[in-house]
Amino acid sequence: MRLLINGISHSDVSKLPNSDALLRGDGLFETILAIDDKPVALDRHLARLERSADKLQITLPASIDIKVGISNLLEAQTGQSKVRLVVLSDGNWFISAEPLVESVQSISLTKFSDPINSKSGLVGIKSISYGLSLLAVRKAKQLGFDDSIFINEEGFVVETGFSNLLILSGATWQTPALSTGCLPGITRELLIKWFDVQEVELTYDQFLAKDAIYTTSCLRLIQPVKKVDDKLFNENHLGNELITQFKEKLFSNINP
Repeated sequence: MRLLINGISHSDVSKLPNSDALLRGDGLFETILAIDDKPVALDRHLARLERSADKLQITLPASIDIKVGISNLLEAQTGQSKVRLVVLSDGNWFISAEPLVESVQSISLTKFSDPINSKSGLVGIKSISYGLSLLAVRKAKQLGFDDSIFINEEGFVVETGFSNLLILSGATWQTPALSTGCLPGITRELLIKWFDVQEVELTYDQFLAKDAIYTTSCLRLIQPVKKVDDKLFNENHLGNELITQFKEKLFSNINP
């Protein structure tokens, strides 16, 4: 792993700031895909980080310092990498970069047991207070699934513990609307822009009745879902086409 702390390169993770902000989960993060030495959609990630910082009243380091730091970490890198940027409320910040293994394996999902609040102060924010998402994944794995689907207090499907959702209804692509409380994911944002994906509000039963389900994230891009609770989903040619088209468009336009 390559590591940069407050703008200075380090090789020892013990140098990470041991502060109240870190221990209490008081900060923001962005996870960014990198291809060789180029971070993907970096400007969109930094824009989302700035919006989140405004909501949580956190002061960010200068964007040029973040960009230079990421560039230094990715120097001479080849292949795909996972870049993680963390900004704490006390002013400390750090960036890590490590190799990423590609995965196109389909996954399984289950409904999370408790509703989430779509009006919460952390809705739409990549907070390092990640306990609920990790709990959702742990509970899913205990039941033999890979991740859990969150439902909000109004009964609408929101997202999974780790990803946004992409839904195929006939020949129309859909994704849960931001009004449900889902994260404004970067891959989700680009799918709406490039492929006319529609934002919708769906109950869980309506969700299960769709033709195909996928998860979307910055690292895995578009990943097929093979099973949601007892409902099986077959491989879909429209989904395969979208996976290929999105990846080709993104990799030819690294900072859209």
